[in-house]
Amino acid sequence: MNQHEQAKTTESFEEVFPMAACTPTSTPTRSEKTAAIRTVLDEAASAINDFHARVLAAVIEAQAWKIHRDVDGYSGLRDWLCAKFDFHTRTAADIAAIARLSRKFQTLAAAATAGAARIDQVAFAVRQLDRTPAMRLFARTPFRVPVTSPFDVAVSCETPEHLIAQYCAHAPFKDLQRHLDELAAHLAEETELLETLGEQSLQWIELTEQGNGMWSLSGELADETGRLLDKYLKTACPPPRQDETDAEGVLPAKANRDAEALHQLLAGYGTSPEATTRHGHTATLDLAVDIETLQGKDTDRTPTLEGRPVSVAQARRLACEAGIIPSVFNYATGEAIELGRAARLPNTALRRKLELEQPQGCAWYGCHRPIAWTEAHHIQHWADGGETTAANLILLCRFHHGRIHTEGWMIEKTGPGQALITHHDHDTGTAAFEGATECGCEDWRTDADMDAENQDSDWDVFPTGLYRTEWPQTMKPDLDARAEAVSRERAHAALKKAKARCRERFATPTTKQQA
Repeated sequence: MNQHEQAKTTESFEEVFPMAACTPTSTPTRSEKTAAIRTVLDEAASAINDFHARVLAAVIEAQAWKIHRDVDGYSGLRDWLCAKFDFHTRTAADIAAIARLSRKFQTLAAAATAGAARIDQVAFAVRQLDRTPAMRLFARTPFRVPVTSPFDVAVSCETPEHLIAQYCAHAPFKDLQRHLDELAAHLAEETELLETLGEQSLQWIELTEQGNGMWSLSGELADETGRLLDKYLKTACPPPRQDETDAEGVLPAKANRDAEALHQLLAGYGTSPEATTRHGHTATLDLAVDIETLQGKDTDRTPTLEGRPVSVAQARRLACEAGIIPSVFNYATGEAIELGRAARLPNTALRRKLELEQPQGCAWYGCHRPIAWTEAHHIQHWADGGETTAANLILLCRFHHGRIHTEGWMIEKTGPGQALITHHDHDTGTAAFEGATECGCEDWRTDADMDAENQDSDWDVFPTGLYRTEWPQTMKPDLDARAEAVSRERAHAALKKAKARCRERFATPTTKQQA
């Protein structure tokens, strides 16, 4: 700066702040000094605000004409002010923010250019309002009834932006910040509610029957629904622990556990008295069959489940399940036989007694499914006159409860919570439900013997529980593919385990210490 420019600047400063240029003729008192300094600072603050207002107005106009970009080659207003005119970075940033958002928040920009509100206050306000679409929209949305300014009863605020401009003009920065935070919190509450409703409208589930006895389940769930389901599945069936690995170090498949946990959720809800009902019934399936067919007699009549034909063996198995309501008829008379749910299923006290007798869970050899997943199986089928008593009931998991009804399997209760489960090469017919000792054949093997016989066929390669000879033809390709994938996983785990043993065996003392 040359001497002429410096002298001109000094003259301008003295014109604006005359107190700073005078030399005191006498020693002032403390109160006089305080008053003088305050006058200087008040005048300086007012002058600085006026200068900022003039600068802001010029910058808004420069932006409209794109002077900073087209003439001087600066893409941003802040950089233009700092580099071209040597503005302080913070001041330039505040002015640039207001100018950039002046079209969105015209009321606040007008308050700043008129000098009614400080630049930094208005800059903070427009930045906060521009953070979310909800805040931008809310700031310009008129009140249903105009709000009186808390600082001047003569001023009426038509929109939240007008009210915020009053805070910028009259309130300390902390009060302005608190007011904007309260607005943001109020809008966040409504936005979160709308987002939740939006998630609920977007969630979907599609359940499709595949035609091979399986169903496919796909969909998307809202955050709250997904977390509830995830928590239930983990509660009903905790994820596999490390101590549950098999000999090759492979953990049980969590996906299979989750599927069984989902069944327990549906079955348990369907039998709950608090469950939603339709025509007086909960979410259960209706099985229609006549008593002679259910007893295994050759009647040429077909049972139906929800109106669709099922096999007699399937009907006998379904009639044992808690989620099924059997409608049993006397075909000769056309009369419904009221066996009733209470007569067919154990009550709470009897169920508790069975669980105390069999705390280890499913009675099938090698099955580790918990007691909560078991169902009460009648040794002598209830359709054949079997009583719902502890002596005639044994707890089996859902899978093995179904398996005991398949050809060749028989079960005999040998004591409280204990059973002898055997397999026979011939068709056992109804004897399967009357105790293994009544068969009288010599080709029987226990469930443990059957597992040992089939150990070379990798029947337990993944949790089907069925021997390969039992795999349904329609599902054999899918089961083969799944078994091959699990076999590869086990081989990889075995190789990893072998490498670890080799490292341990051939490691030097130094490497062992490092490990």
